[in-house]
Amino acid sequence: MSRTWFNGALVTGALALDRGERGLLLGDGLFETILVLNRTPLWGNMHFARLEASSRELGIGFDRNLLDDALEELLAGAPSSHQVLRVTLTRGSAGRGLAATGGTSSLLLTLDPFDPGLMFRPVALASTAIRRNPHSMSSRLKTLSYIDNVAAAREAAARGMEDALMLNTEGNAASSTIANLFLLKEGRLVTPARGQGILTGVMRQALLHTAAHLGIETEERAVAPGELAGAEAVFLTNSLRFVRPVSAVDQQPLAQGDLSQLVSALCEAARLQCGADPRLIWEAPGVKRPAHKEGR
Repeated sequence: MSRTWFNGALVTGALALDRGERGLLLGDGLFETILVLNRTPLWGNMHFARLEASSRELGIGFDRNLLDDALEELLAGAPSSHQVLRVTLTRGSAGRGLAATGGTSSLLLTLDPFDPGLMFRPVALASTAIRRNPHSMSSRLKTLSYIDNVAAAREAAARGMEDALMLNTEGNAASSTIANLFLLKEGRLVTPARGQGILTGVMRQALLHTAAHLGIETEERAVAPGELAGAEAVFLTNSLRFVRPVSAVDQQPLAQGDLSQLVSALCEAARLQCGADPRLIWEAPGVKRPAHKEGR
Protein backbone atom coordinates (compact mmCIF):
# COMPACT_ATOMS: atom_id res chain seq x y z
CA MET A 1 0.00 0.00 0.00
CA SER A 2 1.40 3.40 -1.02
CA ARG A 3 0.38 6.68 0.58
CA THR A 4 1.01 10.33 -0.38
CA TRP A 5 0.78 13.59 1.57
CA PHE A 6 1.23 16.90 -0.26
CA ASN A 7 1.05 20.46 1.05
CA GLY A 8 -1.41 19.88 3.85
CA ALA A 9 -3.40 16.75 3.05
CA LEU A 10 -3.35 13.10 2.06
CA VAL A 11 -3.94 12.75 -1.67
CA THR A 12 -4.84 9.99 -4.09
CA GLY A 13 -4.03 9.94 -7.77
CA ALA A 14 -1.86 12.51 -9.54
CA LEU A 15 -0.46 15.60 -7.82
CA ALA A 16 -1.57 19.04 -8.94
CA LEU A 17 1.67 21.01 -9.38
CA ASP A 18 1.93 24.72 -10.00
CA ARG A 19 3.49 25.43 -13.40
CA GLY A 20 6.21 27.46 -11.66
CA GLU A 21 7.24 24.70 -9.20
CA ARG A 22 11.02 25.16 -8.92
CA GLY A 23 11.62 21.64 -7.66
CA LEU A 24 10.37 20.35 -11.02
CA LEU A 25 11.80 23.09 -13.22
CA LEU A 26 15.21 23.60 -11.58
CA GLY A 27 15.77 20.79 -9.08
CA ASP A 28 15.56 23.53 -6.42
CA GLY A 29 14.91 21.43 -3.38
CA LEU A 30 16.01 18.76 -0.92
CA PHE A 31 14.96 15.25 0.01
CA GLU A 32 15.44 12.55 2.62
CA THR A 33 14.85 8.81 2.17
CA ILE A 34 14.14 6.93 5.40
CA LEU A 35 13.49 3.33 6.36
CA VAL A 36 10.30 2.92 8.38
CA LEU A 37 10.13 -0.06 10.74
CA ASN A 38 7.08 -0.78 12.82
CA ARG A 39 5.62 2.60 11.71
CA THR A 40 8.71 4.39 13.11
CA PRO A 41 11.13 6.36 10.88
CA LEU A 42 14.56 4.95 11.69
CA TRP A 43 16.88 7.72 12.89
CA GLY A 44 14.16 10.10 11.78
CA ASN A 45 15.35 13.00 13.94
CA MET A 46 18.81 12.82 12.35
CA HIS A 47 17.27 12.89 8.86
CA PHE A 48 14.96 15.78 9.72
CA ALA A 49 17.75 17.76 11.42
CA ARG A 50 19.84 17.41 8.25
CA LEU A 51 16.87 18.52 6.15
CA GLU A 52 16.30 21.55 8.36
CA ALA A 53 19.99 22.57 8.37
CA SER A 54 20.21 22.22 4.58
CA SER A 55 16.99 24.18 4.04
CA ARG A 56 18.34 26.98 6.21
CA GLU A 57 21.58 27.07 4.21
CA LEU A 58 19.67 27.22 0.90
CA GLY A 59 17.02 29.65 2.15
CA ILE A 60 14.10 27.26 1.66
CA GLY A 61 11.23 27.56 4.12
CA PHE A 62 10.92 24.61 6.50
CA ASP A 63 8.24 24.04 9.16
CA ARG A 64 9.11 21.15 11.49
CA ASN A 65 5.69 21.22 13.12
CA LEU A 66 4.03 20.81 9.73
CA LEU A 67 6.34 17.90 8.95
CA ASP A 68 5.52 16.21 12.25
CA ASP A 69 1.79 16.58 11.61
CA ALA A 70 2.21 15.20 8.09
CA LEU A 71 4.15 12.20 9.40
CA GLU A 72 1.50 11.42 12.00
CA GLU A 73 -1.22 11.50 9.34
CA LEU A 74 0.77 9.50 6.79
CA LEU A 75 1.89 6.76 9.18
CA ALA A 76 -1.48 6.31 10.91
CA GLY A 77 -2.81 2.93 9.86
CA ALA A 78 0.25 2.14 7.73
CA PRO A 79 1.50 -1.49 7.71
CA SER A 80 4.05 -2.46 10.35
CA SER A 81 6.26 -4.05 7.68
CA HIS A 82 9.32 -2.43 6.08
CA GLN A 83 8.35 0.83 4.36
CA VAL A 84 10.31 3.57 2.65
CA LEU A 85 9.48 7.17 3.50
CA ARG A 86 10.60 9.95 1.20
CA VAL A 87 10.35 13.58 2.31
CA THR A 88 10.77 16.15 -0.47
CA LEU A 89 11.02 19.88 0.25
CA THR A 90 11.18 22.42 -2.59
CA ARG A 91 11.29 26.18 -2.84
CA GLY A 92 7.85 26.02 -4.43
CA SER A 93 6.80 28.59 -7.02
CA ALA A 94 8.45 31.97 -7.38
CA GLY A 95 9.14 34.57 -10.02
CA ARG A 96 11.43 33.96 -12.99
CA GLY A 97 15.19 33.97 -12.53
CA LEU A 98 17.51 31.68 -10.61
CA ALA A 99 17.71 34.03 -7.64
CA ALA A 100 13.96 34.66 -7.50
CA THR A 101 12.43 34.97 -4.05
CA GLY A 102 8.92 34.81 -2.67
CA GLY A 103 6.38 32.07 -2.83
CA THR A 104 5.75 29.24 -0.38
CA SER A 105 7.80 26.06 -0.12
CA SER A 106 6.24 22.74 -1.09
CA LEU A 107 6.33 19.62 1.12
CA LEU A 108 5.73 16.15 -0.30
CA LEU A 109 5.77 12.89 1.68
CA THR A 110 5.41 9.44 0.13
CA LEU A 111 5.28 6.05 1.84
CA ASP A 112 5.81 2.82 -0.11
CA PRO A 113 6.56 -0.84 0.70
CA PHE A 114 10.25 -1.74 0.82
CA ASP A 115 11.66 -5.17 0.05
CA PRO A 116 13.96 -6.10 2.98
CA GLY A 117 15.60 -8.68 0.72
CA LEU A 118 17.54 -5.76 -0.77
CA MET A 119 19.26 -5.12 2.56
CA PHE A 120 22.79 -6.39 3.35
CA ARG A 121 23.13 -7.85 -0.14
CA PRO A 122 26.68 -7.78 -1.62
CA VAL A 123 27.22 -5.39 -4.51
CA ALA A 124 29.74 -5.17 -7.36
CA LEU A 125 30.79 -1.69 -8.46
CA ALA A 126 31.93 -0.18 -11.74
CA SER A 127 34.23 2.84 -11.68
CA THR A 128 32.98 5.93 -13.48
CA ALA A 129 34.64 9.02 -14.94
CA ILE A 130 31.97 11.25 -13.35
CA ARG A 131 33.60 13.02 -10.40
CA ARG A 132 32.25 14.47 -7.20
CA ASN A 133 33.24 18.08 -6.54
CA PRO A 134 34.22 18.75 -2.89
CA HIS A 135 33.39 22.44 -3.39
CA SER A 136 29.86 21.86 -4.72
CA MET A 137 26.73 22.14 -2.58
CA SER A 138 25.18 19.34 -4.62
CA SER A 139 27.90 16.99 -3.34
CA ARG A 140 27.49 17.69 0.36
CA LEU A 141 23.74 18.46 0.56
CA LYS A 142 20.97 15.99 -0.36
CA THR A 143 19.49 18.14 -3.10
CA LEU A 144 17.18 17.25 -5.98
CA SER A 145 20.10 18.01 -8.34
CA TYR A 146 21.05 14.33 -8.73
CA ILE A 147 21.99 14.22 -12.41
CA ASP A 148 25.64 13.21 -11.80
CA ASN A 149 24.49 10.28 -9.67
CA VAL A 150 21.86 9.30 -12.23
CA ALA A 151 24.39 9.38 -15.07
CA ALA A 152 26.94 7.34 -13.09
CA ALA A 153 24.29 4.77 -12.12
CA ARG A 154 23.20 4.40 -15.75
CA GLU A 155 26.81 3.96 -16.81
CA ALA A 156 27.27 1.20 -14.22
CA ALA A 157 24.01 -0.49 -15.26
CA ALA A 158 25.13 -0.49 -18.90
CA ARG A 159 28.19 -2.46 -17.75
CA GLY A 160 26.05 -4.94 -15.83
CA MET A 161 26.80 -3.49 -12.38
CA GLU A 162 24.31 -2.33 -9.77
CA ASP A 163 26.21 0.76 -8.61
CA ALA A 164 29.23 2.91 -9.42
CA LEU A 165 32.34 3.88 -7.50
CA MET A 166 32.66 7.66 -7.72
CA LEU A 167 35.97 9.46 -7.22
CA ASN A 168 36.29 13.15 -6.40
CA THR A 169 38.00 15.79 -8.52
CA GLU A 170 41.30 15.07 -6.74
CA GLY A 171 41.15 11.40 -7.74
CA ASN A 172 40.32 10.00 -4.29
CA ALA A 173 37.52 7.53 -3.62
CA ALA A 174 34.38 9.35 -2.47
CA SER A 175 31.24 7.20 -2.49
CA SER A 176 28.87 5.20 -4.63
CA THR A 177 25.92 6.89 -6.33
CA ILE A 178 23.66 6.21 -3.31
CA ALA A 179 25.90 5.18 -0.42
CA ASN A 180 28.91 6.05 1.70
CA LEU A 181 32.10 4.03 1.44
CA PHE A 182 33.97 2.22 4.24
CA LEU A 183 37.13 0.11 4.37
CA LEU A 184 38.12 -2.33 7.10
CA LYS A 185 41.91 -2.16 7.44
CA GLU A 186 43.88 -3.86 10.24
CA GLY A 187 40.77 -3.84 12.43
CA ARG A 188 40.19 -0.11 11.81
CA LEU A 189 37.32 1.48 9.92
CA VAL A 190 38.37 4.04 7.31
CA THR A 191 35.92 6.26 5.43
CA PRO A 192 36.32 9.32 3.17
CA ALA A 193 36.25 12.52 5.19
CA ARG A 194 33.57 15.21 4.93
CA GLY A 195 35.76 17.39 2.70
CA GLN A 196 36.14 14.66 0.06
CA GLY A 197 32.97 15.52 -1.87
CA ILE A 198 30.68 13.19 0.06
CA LEU A 199 27.20 13.48 1.47
CA THR A 200 27.57 12.62 5.15
CA GLY A 201 24.86 9.98 5.29
CA VAL A 202 22.76 9.30 8.36
CA MET A 203 23.65 5.59 8.25
CA ARG A 204 27.32 6.59 7.99
CA GLN A 205 26.98 8.62 11.17
CA ALA A 206 25.09 5.81 12.91
CA LEU A 207 27.80 3.33 11.98
CA LEU A 208 30.60 5.58 13.23
CA HIS A 209 28.74 5.93 16.53
CA THR A 210 28.20 2.17 16.71
CA ALA A 211 31.89 1.50 16.00
CA ALA A 212 32.91 3.86 18.81
CA HIS A 213 30.54 2.04 21.18
CA LEU A 214 32.19 -1.27 20.20
CA GLY A 215 35.67 0.16 20.72
CA ILE A 216 36.55 -0.03 17.02
CA GLU A 217 38.94 2.71 15.90
CA THR A 218 37.66 4.89 13.04
CA GLU A 219 39.49 7.22 10.68
CA GLU A 220 37.97 9.86 8.37
CA ARG A 221 40.46 10.89 5.66
CA ALA A 222 41.25 10.88 1.96
CA VAL A 223 41.11 7.34 0.53
CA ALA A 224 43.15 6.44 -2.56
CA PRO A 225 41.32 4.06 -4.94
CA GLY A 226 44.22 1.59 -4.71
CA GLU A 227 43.54 1.08 -1.00
CA LEU A 228 40.36 -0.88 -1.73
CA ALA A 229 42.27 -3.88 -3.09
CA GLY A 230 44.34 -4.15 0.10
CA ALA A 231 41.47 -3.82 2.58
CA GLU A 232 40.14 -6.71 4.68
CA ALA A 233 36.65 -5.64 3.63
CA VAL A 234 35.01 -2.84 1.65
CA PHE A 235 31.37 -1.96 2.21
CA LEU A 236 28.71 0.66 1.59
CA THR A 237 26.23 2.22 4.03
CA ASN A 238 22.80 3.48 3.03
CA SER A 239 19.69 4.40 5.03
CA LEU A 240 17.57 1.74 3.32
CA ARG A 241 20.06 -1.05 2.67
CA PHE A 242 22.18 -0.65 5.83
CA VAL A 243 25.55 -2.38 5.23
CA ARG A 244 26.40 -3.86 1.81
CA PRO A 245 29.71 -5.68 1.28
CA VAL A 246 31.45 -4.69 -1.97
CA SER A 247 32.36 -7.94 -3.70
CA ALA A 248 34.29 -6.44 -6.62
CA VAL A 249 35.26 -3.23 -8.40
CA ASP A 250 35.52 -3.40 -12.18
CA GLN A 251 35.26 -7.19 -11.91
CA GLN A 252 38.30 -7.38 -9.62
CA PRO A 253 37.27 -9.35 -6.49
CA LEU A 254 37.76 -7.79 -3.07
CA ALA A 255 38.36 -9.50 0.29
CA GLN A 256 35.21 -10.32 2.26
CA GLY A 257 36.10 -9.66 5.90
CA ASP A 258 33.72 -10.40 8.76
CA LEU A 259 31.28 -7.52 9.34
CA SER A 260 28.82 -9.44 11.54
CA GLN A 261 29.74 -7.61 14.78
CA LEU A 262 29.07 -4.22 13.21
CA VAL A 263 25.87 -5.38 11.52
CA SER A 264 24.49 -6.95 14.69
CA ALA A 265 25.22 -3.86 16.80
CA LEU A 266 23.72 -1.53 14.19
CA CYS A 267 20.58 -3.66 13.92
CA GLU A 268 20.24 -3.82 17.69
CA ALA A 269 20.33 -0.02 17.81
CA ALA A 270 17.56 0.02 15.20
CA ARG A 271 15.53 -2.54 17.17
CA LEU A 272 15.77 -0.48 20.35
CA GLN A 273 14.45 2.57 18.50
CA CYS A 274 11.77 0.95 16.33
CA GLY A 275 10.88 -2.23 18.21
CA ALA A 276 11.81 -4.42 15.24
CA ASP A 277 15.03 -5.97 13.96
CA PRO A 278 15.48 -4.78 10.35
CA ARG A 279 16.99 -8.16 9.37
CA LEU A 280 13.71 -9.96 9.88
CA ILE A 281 11.89 -10.60 6.61
CA TRP A 282 8.26 -9.64 7.09
CA GLU A 283 5.90 -12.17 5.53
CA ALA A 284 2.20 -12.40 4.85
CA PRO A 285 0.07 -13.83 7.70
CA GLY A 286 0.49 -17.57 8.02
CA VAL A 287 3.76 -17.69 6.07
CA LYS A 288 6.76 -18.89 8.05
CA ARG A 289 9.69 -16.47 8.27
CA PRO A 290 13.12 -17.70 7.21
CA ALA A 291 15.76 -18.43 9.83
CA HIS A 292 17.55 -15.37 11.19
CA LYS A 293 20.96 -14.84 9.64
CA GLU A 294 23.79 -12.82 11.14
CA GLY A 295 25.83 -10.38 9.09
CA ARG A 296 23.83 -10.47 5.89
